[in-house]
Amino acid sequence: MGDQVSVTVEKSATVHVISLGCPKNTVDSERMLGLLGGNDYIITDDPAEADVVIVNTCGFIEPAKEESIETILEAAKLKKSGRCKGVVVTGCLSTRYEQELKDEMSGDADLILTLREERDIVRHVDRLLGRTRGHYVDALPRVSLTPKHWAYLRISDGCDHKCAFCAIPTIRGRHVSEPIEDLVTETQRLAAQGVRELVLVAQDSVRYGADLYGTAQLVPLLEQLAAVDGIDWLRLMYTYPAFWTEPMLDFYAGNPKMCKYVDMPLQHIADPVLIRMKRATTTRKTMDLLDTLRQRMPGVGLRSSFIVGFPGETEADFEQLLAFVEQTRFDNATCFLYSDEEGTPAYELDNKVAPDVVRERYRRLTELQERISGEINHAMVGTTQTVLIDAADELTHALTARLERDAPEIDGHVVIETEAEEGLLQIDGSGVAQPAGLVGRFAQVEITGAYPYELTARLTGKIW
Repeated sequence: MGDQVSVTVEKSATVHVISLGCPKNTVDSERMLGLLGGNDYIITDDPAEADVVIVNTCGFIEPAKEESIETILEAAKLKKSGRCKGVVVTGCLSTRYEQELKDEMSGDADLILTLREERDIVRHVDRLLGRTRGHYVDALPRVSLTPKHWAYLRISDGCDHKCAFCAIPTIRGRHVSEPIEDLVTETQRLAAQGVRELVLVAQDSVRYGADLYGTAQLVPLLEQLAAVDGIDWLRLMYTYPAFWTEPMLDFYAGNPKMCKYVDMPLQHIADPVLIRMKRATTTRKTMDLLDTLRQRMPGVGLRSSFIVGFPGETEADFEQLLAFVEQTRFDNATCFLYSDEEGTPAYELDNKVAPDVVRERYRRLTELQERISGEINHAMVGTTQTVLIDAADELTHALTARLERDAPEIDGHVVIETEAEEGLLQIDGSGVAQPAGLVGRFAQVEITGAYPYELTARLTGKIW
């Protein structure tokens, strides 16, 4: 059911938060938790003790909507089986379908809030519980839902693009950036708490700052974030292919803190499909950009996402996409079946692709990418790599880590086998620690085995 956190106001009032959807939604949940925690709620993680359950929903495509509805219905059961007095629904689904949910789910959801109303989450929870207070604290740091050593930083919200398949501008509105000084302050706070990897998220990251400063200010922002002591990896997600700039290429290639990792959701490569999708790029421009990225940053990790079955996609268009993926050899790529979303321009298009054809294209592209990822990983066996350790298994002492080319939660990982009977592992030659003490540290490893989405490795060098 997604990330789950509970918050208690006094011993008789508890709020449990279920966070669904993308990292941008995670940040919303973290901010709500910060407000709740700063207004006398105590954070726990036991839904059975919840007086109020908050479901922060996703409403982007049909599978996400179905998951959100199922989660709301599951939460509503706690009103019969647990101590739950009310269910609060917020996030993208309730913003997109506010009235429909109020009409159809009033018996399950006691409050349905939009994204704009999340800033007043404490007042809403208090009202639901019949509580009153004389003072609210409204400016509070968020409570992280990620491990201590990495965190999301949302640099902007909303989007000004009009991609035909996308409902995000309708849900989250126009592109709105956070001021540079606020983001730097937030990064300093996170670094002081032990964050070593900062994952920058936005709906349109490359246009960061255009609304505030007249022109995009992504590189000046990255420069200031990279200057924060304690941050070792900066990772930028959701780069729109049409608006990469020479200063961006220079920064990526020249700053050692910038992960040599490019997340670029391309959606398709065939020009006829890109035109119908209203993407501001072409086949040639995209291929030239990818060539430039690899020339300027040898070994760069590439991630993308693609939609199969967009209205009017012909077999020739799809074959071109397969050939492109085969040629480009992305380290990681995600395939989505086209979701016909009401309110989007694509919803009105003719020439819908038959569902069985869409599923078959999904299978072919997914199998192709799995083979490519496996081949890329097998080529790494025997090499020495730097990884960031994310977790330790208490029973086996195995460590889970990531390469620079792998973003948390969406890409692959590295399993480092340690000898449990040895008990202790050396750190920098100056001390020893149990494997659990290595979480959040960087390490040198030798890759010993490979699968499409997983590598195995052994520790070979320093840990820092």
